[in-house]
Amino acid sequence: MASAETEILAEFRNGVAWLRINGPDRLNALSTAALRALADGLDAARDADAVVLTGTGRAFCTGADLGTDVTAETVDAAGALVNLIAEVPVPVVAAVNGPAAGVGASIALACDLVLAAESAFFLLPFLPLGLVPDGGATHSVLAGAGRARAARMAFGGERIPAALAAEWGLVGEVVPDADLPGRVDQLLDRLASAPRTAVRETKRLLREAEAPALRAAAQRELDVQSELLAGPEYALAREGFLNKKPVDFRAARAGRVP
Repeated sequence: MASAETEILAEFRNGVAWLRINGPDRLNALSTAALRALADGLDAARDADAVVLTGTGRAFCTGADLGTDVTAETVDAAGALVNLIAEVPVPVVAAVNGPAAGVGASIALACDLVLAAESAFFLLPFLPLGLVPDGGATHSVLAGAGRARAARMAFGGERIPAALAAEWGLVGEVVPDADLPGRVDQLLDRLASAPRTAVRETKRLLREAEAPALRAAAQRELDVQSELLAGPEYALAREGFLNKKPVDFRAARAGRVP
């Protein structure tokens, strides 16, 4: 298993803190330690001009690493991270280079600015795992896309392509995959060359009104998810996921699944 130090790569260059999720062999799925390392990196970047969150390889982040022990601590770490994204005075940019699923989608959609590659998609796959959306998603998706679309993502579990996510108001801009790094650099240059106090006050004003709602949502998610993670549905779903065998919950409720 990779250590948190190698799961999250932190680099500071030209006034910008880059935090890269570095687990391409598992599509950047995150352990509890990696979520905490992301938060530590973000907290250390308060004096930067901007922070960029992105992924190594072909994915942004495909959620919590179910190969590790996912617990209430994992959910708490995810909630703390998205609250910190809203709290730090520096703009946080999500450079969504590929699939963003589960808590990966939650993290991306919690950022101040979301740029996505054309091949990226957003997915809330919690329900088949016997879980609810977390990482503040019950606030971020609802606030960005509205109740009907949030319900479509949460209940339907479909992949929402980046272009559609932009139409819904979840993503600020979609660019061809090859153009994403250059477009991110352009945005960073604009932020770095702008008056710093005005940039920070703009972020504060945009986030201040919604921060209490985000904190409350993350706490509600933690309360519910803690119970579900300890329940039989998640245990059955996780076993099926690891064995690559989908679970028929109707059959399970009828006692036809051991």
